[in-house]
Amino acid sequence: MKKLKGLIILLLVVCLPVIVFAQESERIAKIEVTGNERVDTAVITNNIKTKEGDPYNLDKIREDMKSIYRTGFFSDVQIDIKDSDKGKTVTFVVIERPPVKSILISGNKKIKTDDLLDKVKVKTGTVLNIEKVKESMDDIRKLYSSKGYYAARITYEIDYGEKYDATVTFVVDEPQQSYVKKITFTGNKHFKDGTLKGYMQTKEKGMLSWFTGSGILDEDVLSSDRRNLEAFYHDKGYTKVKVGVPDIALSKDGKSITITTAIEEGVIHKVGTIEFAGDIIIPQEELLKKIKTKPGDTFRSTIFYEDVLTITDMYQDKGYAFAEIAPTTVIDDENHIVNATFNITKNQEVFFNRINIIGNKRTRDKVVRRELRFAEGDRFSITGIKNSKKRLKNTTFFKDTDFKIIKTDDPQKVNVDLAIEEKPTGTFSVGAGYSTTDKAIVSGSISEDNFFGTGRRLSLYAGLSGYTNEFRLTYLEPYVFDRKFDMGTSLYNFRRYMDTYDYKRTGGNIGLIKPLTDTVRASAKYRLENVDVSGITSDASTYIKEQEGTTLTSSMIFALTQNTIDNIQDPTKGFNTGISVETAGGIFGGDAYFVSATGYYGRYFPIKFMESSFFVKGTLGSVGGYSGRQVPITEKFYVGGISSIRGFRYGEAGPTDENGEPIGAKNQMFYNFEWIFPIYKPASVKGVVFFDTGAGFDDWSSLRMRTSGGVGLRWFSPMGPIRLEFGWNLNPQEGERKSLFDFTIGTQY
Repeated sequence: MKKLKGLIILLLVVCLPVIVFAQESERIAKIEVTGNERVDTAVITNNIKTKEGDPYNLDKIREDMKSIYRTGFFSDVQIDIKDSDKGKTVTFVVIERPPVKSILISGNKKIKTDDLLDKVKVKTGTVLNIEKVKESMDDIRKLYSSKGYYAARITYEIDYGEKYDATVTFVVDEPQQSYVKKITFTGNKHFKDGTLKGYMQTKEKGMLSWFTGSGILDEDVLSSDRRNLEAFYHDKGYTKVKVGVPDIALSKDGKSITITTAIEEGVIHKVGTIEFAGDIIIPQEELLKKIKTKPGDTFRSTIFYEDVLTITDMYQDKGYAFAEIAPTTVIDDENHIVNATFNITKNQEVFFNRINIIGNKRTRDKVVRRELRFAEGDRFSITGIKNSKKRLKNTTFFKDTDFKIIKTDDPQKVNVDLAIEEKPTGTFSVGAGYSTTDKAIVSGSISEDNFFGTGRRLSLYAGLSGYTNEFRLTYLEPYVFDRKFDMGTSLYNFRRYMDTYDYKRTGGNIGLIKPLTDTVRASAKYRLENVDVSGITSDASTYIKEQEGTTLTSSMIFALTQNTIDNIQDPTKGFNTGISVETAGGIFGGDAYFVSATGYYGRYFPIKFMESSFFVKGTLGSVGGYSGRQVPITEKFYVGGISSIRGFRYGEAGPTDENGEPIGAKNQMFYNFEWIFPIYKPASVKGVVFFDTGAGFDDWSSLRMRTSGGVGLRWFSPMGPIRLEFGWNLNPQEGERKSLFDFTIGTQY
């Protein structure tokens, strides 16, 4: 037995090198590729997972062969395996598909060939790739669907030439245009079809489809609509909702499409417990006050994730720039509640180190820095960054701004790279416009909002129309002597032609503006103006004739304003309010003795429905003379027109003389209510539905509120802002128009 064991050990010792050598020979010594002429070898090897030196595995090599074939460049792929002293030599033998000689489109009449070729991913001179041909077919079909040809059929043909090349022809079978006629839902017990349609981009064809593009079916957009509907239900507390894949049915005649979406709503879930875990450096009572999610309320996903951002901001404002808030929710199906936990990791407290401004080729650094609400050395604050971004945007000097937080070698310090993209701030324009108030308008202007990159504003304007002539030069010096106050001045000559008289204002003003906070400003302005009332007709009223002559007005105007509007060019939320008092005469000299006070408050409320907004504004004003002087006719309030109560002519919603000529009022009070909604976002076209009420009056006993309602259209066109509004006088008096169309073009509103 001992001899047998010894013999076995001896055999193992003798055979071991042979076994080891056999194992070494079963490795991949070399990988080669042959047969490729146009396709780069690297393209092929990138699809091979087997590497030189790997153990020999035939199944893995076969998978590599399939991967090479799936690239679409080859009509055949074979494997040749040979043994060598160092191991296996694996050669992939490929046969390339022919090169693409030309690409043709046939059968298309509704869409241009060049537009279709733009969607083709196959290129001439490259190896024919069948997968890309199929992708191109799908992209062409999607293009037809986006144009209303939903039932378009796309096929392809390949003709092989004598020189081993290929001509690819995409054959289009164009149907007639089809539009979405009806969108319906099944299973929606708590929300009407109309409500759900409002959260979809896909719309039924309507009267304005030719303009808005509604009625077109785009499958990618429809997939997005499905996600939007789920998000809508989640935001209403239906956490278990299931929105099915929309069923698309084409009518027999191919003209109309019906879309049906099945919905399983489930039940509403309420908020259960709310807990905070991790790094609690802010009292939980304060956190609970700041968040909007409250126990017992309907669990709304959008509000819940807004709360995540709120808590993140709270920590970042305390210097924890990289704070992480990981929310978790546990759904209790039995009690229909959602228990929420905010898991907080504060990470390192940091401070601002360097602020690097990038991209300002023209604007001076100090013009940018003075708008920042944080400075080098300050504790990190996300609110400071957000407010800075808003302030830079509202300068209108920049197309875009981007703040990037860069870590440094010191874990307690971060750099800020502020990349800005400047936009042209100087304009020269000569144009013509029209408004129902001023009739035909010819105007020209030269302006520079960022003079030599200093932030100074300078403009010269001239406008001539059937009812007004105006010439105006304005200049604004921001941050005078690098202090936090602005100085502005204006010189002007304005003339208005009324029915029975006309007047001319010639003068100027100079004022100082002092920011008290980021949103509150105080100002004081001195005005010196000469007013000449002339051109009085023989049939003018006695009151008008008494106004004839020249009056010198010297006054001071004091104002306090607050503006929190998010975007001054396209506002959606925030408010703008102010009050101003003007006193003329007395210690200021001049011929006019009066005191005037005006106050206003306007607010935008964002609405999720159609991404629209609601705007409400109230305006009050009063003016009175003193020292036995009467208020000049040109200093009174003229209520009526596109800037106050629409549906009325200029001043018509206030006192008039026996000839029906507006003579202004000592008091004004009017309110504007608007629903502003997008009609065509790519062109910035918006619709407006409005209701106005108010009046101009001399005393409270004579106050008679006038009302109007109407619709409008607003468009920031290449020619300038266009405003069209049709208002109805809801309580017309004898001799008054029942409606009025207001239209302006080329002037700001």
